[in-house]
Amino acid sequence: MPHPHLIYLVDDDADYRFLVQQVFKMFLPNHQVRFFSDGSELAGNLEALANGQTASPRVIILDIDMPGLNGFQTLGKLKQHPYWQTVPVIMMTNRDQAEFRQESFRLGADAFSLKPMSLPDIKAAMTEICEHEGDFIKLYSE
Repeated sequence: MPHPHLIYLVDDDADYRFLVQQVFKMFLPNHQVRFFSDGSELAGNLEALANGQTASPRVIILDIDMPGLNGFQTLGKLKQHPYWQTVPVIMMTNRDQAEFRQESFRLGADAFSLKPMSLPDIKAAMTEICEHEGDFIKLYSE
């Protein structure tokens, strides 16, 4: 069962992870975020995480542009794993390209969004994600 206040964020940008961490610390203290520095780090932990060593997240926020295992490859691994295929995934990127959006949904993402970069935008996006009820596809409708 997903932990209602746990979010996984997978992003190779240490500065971005720091900003998100500050947003959670200052504005969303009742929510937890677990950070992974790239898709390989998350993928390497899938079995251990699925074996009950930690609660499953409410949602995974997955950057697309990462070295090694990129967001699309990571999403593919998540959707192939019986335990992880039902966890909602929001794909985020700096580039609003139709191909990225289409590929995200083709691979099973629940939502696609441009990555917020300023502190106020990150706060707004993370608050919206934390407080959203229901399908994430409705949160980021075109």
